Amino acid sequence: MLSIIIPVFNEEGVIESTIRTLHETLTSSGEEFEIVAVDDGSSDGTVKILSDLKLQELTIITHPQNRGYGASVKSGIRHSKGELIGTVDADGTYPLKDFPLLLTRLRERKADMVVGARTKRGVQIPLIRRPAKAVLNILANALSGMRIPDLNSGMRIFTRELAERFMHLYPQRFSFTITITLAALTNDYIVSYVPIDYYTRKGKSTLSSGMNGLKNFVNFLGIVVRIITYFRPLRFFIWPSLALLAAGTIMIVHTLRTESNVSDSGMLLLLTGLQIGLFGLLAEVVVRNRGTK
Repeated sequence: MLSIIIPVFNEEGVIESTIRTLHETLTSSGEEFEIVAVDDGSSDGTVKILSDLKLQELTIITHPQNRGYGASVKSGIRHSKGELIGTVDADGTYPLKDFPLLLTRLRERKADMVVGARTKRGVQIPLIRRPAKAVLNILANALSGMRIPDLNSGMRIFTRELAERFMHLYPQRFSFTITITLAALTNDYIVSYVPIDYYTRKGKSTLSSGMNGLKNFVNFLGIVVRIITYFRPLRFFIWPSLALLAAGTIMIVHTLRTESNVSDSGMLLLLTGLQIGLFGLLAEVVVRNRGTK
């Protein structure tokens, strides 16, 4: 069975069309499925609209207060029944009719997760999000050592085993998608990407507006660093180590040539870089030994 989890928060203008389109798509595919809508403390008419749908395959979970996107996904995972789990946003930005394509790709590639990558020509990602998205992708690619077409796409399908293995790492708010992507890639799960469209959001978004945008961007950076240091610490520590070693070496060579003396600050940089590198190496050994237990 395929369980599609939809976190919902104040989406009264679009939630009915999202649920019905998804229901029609999955019904036409012939796949056994369920839709798990998790209302995260909505204050508008979202809950009433959901309860009025009366669809046999629809399960509604209600949080008494807003707990965050990640908390909603975790609630959905716990209450879902399928051996395969999908997630998608409720705001009308993702092409719901592409779910059968993602499912086919997962089975063809024998993948653990298939992600709808928002890379088709003409995708309508807001301009205000693009610089932050580019920075996040560059950092994630550099630290993971892999090319990630879309780090935080909200449309994906993954196995229950993958979802449950890293439940303790998923944040309450944003971003579940970044965490499960990096956790899967750094633990040698098979992740496949399918290019999809991305449409203009229906309704107001608080994710990238004003100070929320800056706050969430900083949080996303922290999540990338946290996950990489948790699973591949040497990939993180090697960069400052090499930078300090290079700076120290340059400074020592310069002072030897100009003053016939070894610079104290150069030695300090050199030793600090060496210590950071050795710390990263030790952390990598600890992580590897942890994974063999």
